[in-house]
Amino acid sequence: MSSPPSTAAGRRGAALLIGLLSRMPLALLYAISTALFFVLFHLARFQRPLLTDNLRRAYPGETEAGLQRLAANSYRNALDFLFETIKAWRFGADDLRRHVQIENPQLLDGLLQRHKTVVALTAHSGNWEWLQLACAERLQVPIAAVYNPLNHRGVDALLLAMRTRFGSRMIDSANALPELINFSRHGGVIALNADQGPRPEDDKFWSEFLGIETAFFTGPEKLARLFQAPVVFVAMQRLRRGVYRIRFEPLVSPPYPPAPGAIMQPYVQAVEKQIRSAPQDWFWLYKRWKHPKPLYAD
Repeated sequence: MSSPPSTAAGRRGAALLIGLLSRMPLALLYAISTALFFVLFHLARFQRPLLTDNLRRAYPGETEAGLQRLAANSYRNALDFLFETIKAWRFGADDLRRHVQIENPQLLDGLLQRHKTVVALTAHSGNWEWLQLACAERLQVPIAAVYNPLNHRGVDALLLAMRTRFGSRMIDSANALPELINFSRHGGVIALNADQGPRPEDDKFWSEFLGIETAFFTGPEKLARLFQAPVVFVAMQRLRRGVYRIRFEPLVSPPYPPAPGAIMQPYVQAVEKQIRSAPQDWFWLYKRWKHPKPLYAD
């Protein structure tokens, strides 16, 4: 069944706008980001209450002035991420090398020499789209990245085209396991951005995160156990506007003990450490703590 004309026109319009913006110099996109920040944060206050509430929960001892400064910096960085991602659709290898440094690729190389498959976990901090592209371009190893498609099919198609430009294989999380099993036969890196909240019907791993009992997906642990793969955390640090550094940090290696949490708990701690070091770089603009921990949960 074809889409209604208005829906199809909206998709084409979004794609045309993204295509137009992606041709602009990054400096001009940053200027647009700055102007949009003033309108959305100060005038419209779009999503500002949600952002401030999240920060207040994670930093209960912070002053109101401190929270507002952190909220402003986080909002500004989130808008920069949006325009950086649009620009990445036109990025070449040289652009990625100018904007993203990889500090210790030899750690991942060493793990792949000893293990067929490595599970790489990251978080929604810095620019995770540039992170994936830089790793795919620089490391020259097979990468299978698990993702959730967007509801907007036109934008999702553009994102998919961008994410696969340097050879990454994008796998829909809804049907990931058969494809990942096939991928693991040849070996490579399975990449997951695993700090978002699971749905009510999903399996959950509960842990204290930023001082709050928080649910996490169990998928990374299940995959690491299934493939008996070592797990690394891919940390991303913003050095200045538009310049990032990636560092691979070993988390855990097989054989894994039978008790649950052997993989997820080190990951939760790594994400929290990264956020505490640069809270303005994490993506706070969504409702992370939707559901309280049930009394019966482990």
